[in-house]
Amino acid sequence: MCFKGSRILVVDDLADNLFLVQAILEAEGYCVETAESGTQALEKVKLAPPDLILLDVMMPGVNGYEVTRRIRQNRQIPFIPILLLTAHNHVSAAEGLNVGANDFIYKPINLDELLARVKAFLRLKRDLSTQR
Repeated sequence: MCFKGSRILVVDDLADNLFLVQAILEAEGYCVETAESGTQALEKVKLAPPDLILLDVMMPGVNGYEVTRRIRQNRQIPFIPILLLTAHNHVSAAEGLNVGANDFIYKPINLDELLARVKAFLRLKRDLSTQR
């Protein structure tokens, strides 16, 4: 049951990671959709933009950087906070921020950190929406 009213898209090519993050967020009352690839994520965003995206960086095909870049270049898509997820220390935070990501979360995911960032970026999204 989604009682917080916020829709979150979780994107990862590993089913175990999707299941874990989805279970954590749904337990907090968020509506969660998942995508197993960058291409699938872009299709879902185009059809029904979520309130927040948690996006794995390292995926085959269209990676998280490219998904972020395409979302930010599409002026038809409203502002969506994007948090990049990565298990790799060599991933470039600068590259992610330069293409339009709002923040990084490193795996293994710290539950308290994930929930705090999700709440903070959903609050930012709401504040920006009410200013328009």
